[in-house]
Amino acid sequence: MSLSKLKPLSTSELKLLFEQLCIEQYNALERDEIAAFNRRYDRIQAIQDELKSRPGDQRRVLMELFGHRNMQVRLTAAHATLALDTLAARRELRAIADSKWYPQAANASMALDSLDSGFYKPT
Repeated sequence: MSLSKLKPLSTSELKLLFEQLCIEQYNALERDEIAAFNRRYDRIQAIQDELKSRPGDQRRVLMELFGHRNMQVRLTAAHATLALDTLAARRELRAIADSKWYPQAANASMALDSLDSGFYKPT
């Protein structure tokens, strides 16, 4: 998905598209359709880039997805907002890790380990 197609969308429309793509990723993962999961990754990243480029870094809107019923939505939103509100995003990652809802719990746990070791520095 090109940034030019995302530019005309409102911040709330981008958040909804982000949520939809994350749910599609979750469903693809559940069906073991890795290629379908990966195709959505680039589109999700493009949405994050568009939100980041907007005045005030509008990725903050993704924090509204914390506590979402879908673990992939929660996980991806937490990753996307680590640079903006590290404490809140870390709390969300910890909650996901503690949920034992795999594979998202493992991803959240690894992200926390990488943050703690200094290996991962969110931007």
